[in-house]
Amino acid sequence: MHAELIAVARNPQYRHFWMANILSNGAIWIQNTTSSIALTHLSTSAVVNSLVQVAATLPFLLFGILAGQVGDKYSKPLVLTIAQLSLGLVSFTLAAASWWGLLSPALLVGVTTAFSVATVFRMPVAQAGIALTVPRDQVKHAAVLNNLGFNIARAVGPAIAGTLLLVLAYFQVYLLTAAMLFAVTAYFFWGFYHERNTAVGQPDFISLREAWKHIATSALFRRCTFDACMLFFAGSVIWSMMPFIAKYHLNQSTAGQGSLMGATGLGALLTVVVLPAVLKFRHKHHGYWLCYSLMISSIATIWLSRHLTLIFAALMVFGLSWSMAVTLLNGEIQSSFARQILSRVIAIYLIVMYLAQATGSFWAGLISQFFETDAALISSVTVLMLGLGIRSLIFTSTDASEA
Repeated sequence: MHAELIAVARNPQYRHFWMANILSNGAIWIQNTTSSIALTHLSTSAVVNSLVQVAATLPFLLFGILAGQVGDKYSKPLVLTIAQLSLGLVSFTLAAASWWGLLSPALLVGVTTAFSVATVFRMPVAQAGIALTVPRDQVKHAAVLNNLGFNIARAVGPAIAGTLLLVLAYFQVYLLTAAMLFAVTAYFFWGFYHERNTAVGQPDFISLREAWKHIATSALFRRCTFDACMLFFAGSVIWSMMPFIAKYHLNQSTAGQGSLMGATGLGALLTVVVLPAVLKFRHKHHGYWLCYSLMISSIATIWLSRHLTLIFAALMVFGLSWSMAVTLLNGEIQSSFARQILSRVIAIYLIVMYLAQATGSFWAGLISQFFETDAALISSVTVLMLGLGIRSLIFTSTDASEA
């Protein structure tokens, strides 16, 4: 498995695409985390604090299908160029608002929503685009590396945001993310320019109705979306409420908030070591059982302990479980469907994934508001345990056929 991943990484076209995605995703998560931390200083409401995560995920429900259609019908480098440019402009707008002292809970949530809309059009195409950079027999391994990079960027982004906020003002961090996003815009525009001048055509477009037939009859897709619902609904309690818990329950500074969230990044880095071993499991579903088990144990530890060292370690385990889950699920999705419908397949999967995160984040905030954050953590552990049990009952035949 290591040799196959190395072979993909040696492909310069894929490697450049991979690095551009890491830079873009890193900027996205630095900005989202900065907004989450800023909101904890603007509002003490648990529900309001959870809304940034909701705003970052809910647009996938509204625009996901359209994004998939656009990604399959038009030039992928062109779509990526427009999406990246939009992200940079939104980030620059937020920097200007911060400079003028206009930051407010409503503005942060509104701008985060606009930022997320642009992200919706970027993500399915960015994931499906790897098929343009590697031979077909390397797509699955390229998908693993691509999603590993995404999750590392997502997990490391909070730590970078917390560190930057030690020495920079909010508007300076937003300006930095805008610069990163504009740099990636230039890379994708170069890809579109090259594609246009080499007359590379789009594959035959398949209608949404025909694409849906392929998706609806796939047992693998049903199992993947079930796992996404369970894992990402329950796991969202950490992404949405951990900055709040760190500030109001653990009495952490801005740097402390970023450092604790950054522990998830260290855990995600462990995926590089753990994932190749997981992919060698004789039965694929054992890898998912491991993800459920690690996530249950990490959230339970955060619920039961107020010791910073234990919580830091638990967040590392959570980062590992989250990163492995997303990488395993996305890798299966990307390697199992034809290129002509891949953007739409990924878009529909992302709708499920981000809807689970949005509802999970809002649920966690609501429970924390009317009860306590401990109740939100307990409910997440309960959902994961139920999900693992239901999975064992419903998808036994699917798991067996994929063994």
